[in-house]
Amino acid sequence: MSYRNRFFGILKKLTLFSLIVAVAIPFYYSSTSHQYVCLRFYHSMLSLKYSLISDQSRPTLSADYRAFEEIMLNVPLAELDQKVDILNVIKDLRTTFTMNTIIPKPSQCQINKEAFQHDEQLVDTYWINYSTKKFEKNSDKLLVYFHGGGYMLGDIHSYSGFECHLSYLFNLTILHLEYRLCPEHPLPACVDDAVALYHALLRNNISPSQILIMGDSAGGGLSLLTIQTLIARQLSIPRGVIVLSPWTDLSASGESYKRNRQIDIIFRNTKEDDDEIVKLMLGPNHSQLSADNPIFSPLFGSFEGFPPMYINVGTAEILEDDSRRVLNKAQEARVAVTFEEGLHLMHAYPVFFLYYPEARNTLNNINKWIQQIFDEKLNE
Repeated sequence: MSYRNRFFGILKKLTLFSLIVAVAIPFYYSSTSHQYVCLRFYHSMLSLKYSLISDQSRPTLSADYRAFEEIMLNVPLAELDQKVDILNVIKDLRTTFTMNTIIPKPSQCQINKEAFQHDEQLVDTYWINYSTKKFEKNSDKLLVYFHGGGYMLGDIHSYSGFECHLSYLFNLTILHLEYRLCPEHPLPACVDDAVALYHALLRNNISPSQILIMGDSAGGGLSLLTIQTLIARQLSIPRGVIVLSPWTDLSASGESYKRNRQIDIIFRNTKEDDDEIVKLMLGPNHSQLSADNPIFSPLFGSFEGFPPMYINVGTAEILEDDSRRVLNKAQEARVAVTFEEGLHLMHAYPVFFLYYPEARNTLNNINKWIQQIFDEKLNE
């Protein structure tokens, strides 16, 4: 009997322990998503491992970043099979491009859809507010966000977690543009959508001085293309622009496309001479177009008259020189540029702020920059 009592006593303790763990871990990670909690727990275990293992060649990297890097390296990379219909492949990729598993949307974040129209062009957007305060269009700051995804992937569901965090950290409203994607809508359709939205915002009595534009990767390139278009059409420019690892050169002419290919954990399987993706983005008339045309590649456009810029890029990504060359051109045009490089860091690394301090530090730096440029406005 004593053995039986002891067995049931141990079983009760194990059950109690399991219940505590089942409640404590989701509470600790602020989520009830099974996939996300498992990912965070796995990341924590890897972080513990890397805290005991030094990296002599990259001493500045945190154990948390190296843990996330290992997770990314274990993710199978998609490859385009030229024998398969490319459009179907891209549609399949869109169903798997769900960053909300990695960066989930907080439950307290409010998201509301609104369609804007300009010259019979309709664009879908989403208002994102971490707080319950309603946007005051005559006074509040507004950050218009263009998501990444190579102009072919990404939407509000993928980016809502990141954009909600930006709303919380920057203490402002985010307006997400659901721009048209390639190849169904070749470039520069997304630029037309961005400019149409900007027109609609101005028509709704939102001042350009209230507006910031921000984007990552292809969304960073779109941010620069949008401002170049606004300037070319002699429209008032926004207060500032923030780009994270912007894709600015579709012709891939920068040295970093070769220099960093083997260390880029996102694009390590891409081919140096593979221009099939670019052809898809340029549409059926791609043979008559050039990838270094400033209509598609903002690097080759003008930066005269640009608002203050914040450029961030990692030194372990093939797009590194896309940012450095924009920096040089913007400085030559006497634009006020703040440039931050992430030493040994991956493409668009601030997006994964939940996993390592390097991302959070950069976002904090951007937040300080935002406050500074708006303080300058108040003191004008």
